[in-house]
Amino acid sequence: MLAFAWYQFWTRPSSETLIHLLELVPSSNIGKESILRYMAEAHICLGRVYVKLARCEEACKALEDARRDFLKLGTPSDRVRAAHASLYLSDAWCYQQHAGSEVEKVVREAQGDLKGDPKGSARALMYLGEALWYRRCFDDALETLDRAKESLGKLGCRVEVVECLIYITRSYALKGALEECLETGKELLRTARSVGANELISDGLVGLSRCYIRMENYDDALDTLKESLSIHDKLGYPKLVAIDLELSGYAYAKKGDRLGATIAYEAAKKKYDEMEQTNQTRDSSCDCGENLRKLEQRDMELKPPYLYDS
Repeated sequence: MLAFAWYQFWTRPSSETLIHLLELVPSSNIGKESILRYMAEAHICLGRVYVKLARCEEACKALEDARRDFLKLGTPSDRVRAAHASLYLSDAWCYQQHAGSEVEKVVREAQGDLKGDPKGSARALMYLGEALWYRRCFDDALETLDRAKESLGKLGCRVEVVECLIYITRSYALKGALEECLETGKELLRTARSVGANELISDGLVGLSRCYIRMENYDDALDTLKESLSIHDKLGYPKLVAIDLELSGYAYAKKGDRLGATIAYEAAKKKYDEMEQTNQTRDSSCDCGENLRKLEQRDMELKPPYLYDS
């Protein structure tokens, strides 16, 4: 069942299988340590699923449970898995807008338990780069992510290479280095397509569309967002669907298409309002509402969407 849950994670995430699994495991006859280890693994998968479903509070709880149980088991391999849970937790904390120092601290603690694991160490370096990006230390983030990307590339970890490229693209965008941002965004999309995972392809498409919008290339932005929206809708990612729609609304407005902009912003606001309410989803819903009021008044000078500048 756990293998099937991971398959769902990469295709169309659902928490139902994992919740059922966590109900069944305690009554199995595989020994207390094996039960605890199996539940910890299930909690890691559940936490990652919840992040994709924009249910960050539940994600943090599941990942904290996984880390606690692996630490309780205490073997060297279990401590490595506890460190992996910590890295995933740091990612969920970024979505919850935790203090950047807390995010960086948990990643650096995880690094200590991953010293003997080349892939784990390289992934920890990647998450450290993401934490530095989150703290707006963009030069340090770029240097760290470049090192992580090189190490992960040598280890054949193409999925993680794509993840590095996502934050390298974002770092260049925030530095205002748009040509480098565009070049890295195209590399990101090429690499994601070579891996073949729709989730990674969609990450590349969203990053590239944001770069196009910053460069005022709205036609290419909308073409890219249409493909991204199709993928996110099939995968069932409400937050990413909302982001695609919000970005599309802004691009339509900049092209002078008031009707297209209104339809996109209305759909985006509805999606944000249906999600778990965090500071980010509330702010995004308010931004969509403000822009809808402007469009109603035929004011096309809209508030820009999040383009890696906040």
